[in-house]
Amino acid sequence: MPDAPNHFLIKPTALLFSEITASNLCCYDESRKLVYETEHTSSPAGPRIHGSVLDARPDVNATMHLHTTAGAAVSAMDCGLKFISQSSMRFAGQVAYHRYEGLVHKDEEGPRLIADLGDKHVMFLENHGTLITGRSIPECFLLHHYLERACEIQVAAMSSGATLKEPPIEECLKMAQGWAENRPPPGDEPVGDRDFQAMVRKVEAIDPGFRE
Repeated sequence: MPDAPNHFLIKPTALLFSEITASNLCCYDESRKLVYETEHTSSPAGPRIHGSVLDARPDVNATMHLHTTAGAAVSAMDCGLKFISQSSMRFAGQVAYHRYEGLVHKDEEGPRLIADLGDKHVMFLENHGTLITGRSIPECFLLHHYLERACEIQVAAMSSGATLKEPPIEECLKMAQGWAENRPPPGDEPVGDRDFQAMVRKVEAIDPGFRE
């Protein structure tokens, strides 16, 4: 949080994404303890996963962990993410994998998860889902959008039974450098703000009460 660097906000488990407002987010400190009481709390896995990443990566200010159909499907594939579309090429050289360890209800998994993530932007939790990191909420949002699109395309392409065209990894890595978050040194400005603001306008039109 900008005004409290040692605190982070997380979605309550019992609420739908459509029910989330600024006032019902759970706030945790660096010890994974609630800063203030709320009607709903998150599952123990939430603070463990997100808190571990935020502790270990000072460059990360936002994380997303989801179990979408396409993301979970690719997380269960031996091949992992294949760079067969422009959406997936964005992540060439930026994908990590973490072996499935069951429900994240123990602190001991945190160091292993962080070691596997390294300095990557995204990670597949095998047989589980995806974990996306960003220097800002807009950047994290945009990376999730393209990762989800890449997974959807991969599942569709592999389901067709056709032989896949797989560009050489050197070409994919070159393509990946076309996006700001991948250029060394990292781009001066976090990406995604234009797209994120468009989503904010969309939500405003549906229900401006999310700011409460």
